Amino acid sequence: MIDKKPKTYNEIVRLKKCYTLANYYSNITENMFNEIYDFLGESEGNSIVANRNILSLVDENGKVVKTFSIVPKNTSFDKINIDSSGVTIVPHYTSSSSSYGGSSGNNNNNNNNNNNNS
Repeated sequence: MIDKKPKTYNEIVRLKKCYTLANYYSNITENMFNEIYDFLGESEGNSIVANRNILSLVDENGKVVKTFSIVPKNTSFDKINIDSSGVTIVPHYTSSSSSYGGSSGNNNNNNNNNNNNS
């Protein structure tokens, strides 16, 4: 997918990070892949922040330099961060419904019982 051959360990690690990112999105083109690879190599402070719709190239000052519209391959994650320290994938959590009434009723009953015993 990339037209460059890594020569150093850091370039191999950067390439691996780009491939990891490409595994999560279906529309990362070769040009985009190369641009991300080059951007990460320009400075250790540069990073990639990708949510479910937008991939941002963020410089060492925290400024968004460029954005791309992206399409996730699945819904198992909400966000991916790539920087010099590694790749962080934020999983997607779904909430389940639960009943809150039971514990409240028990607390009220306990309070009533305590008041009656006084």
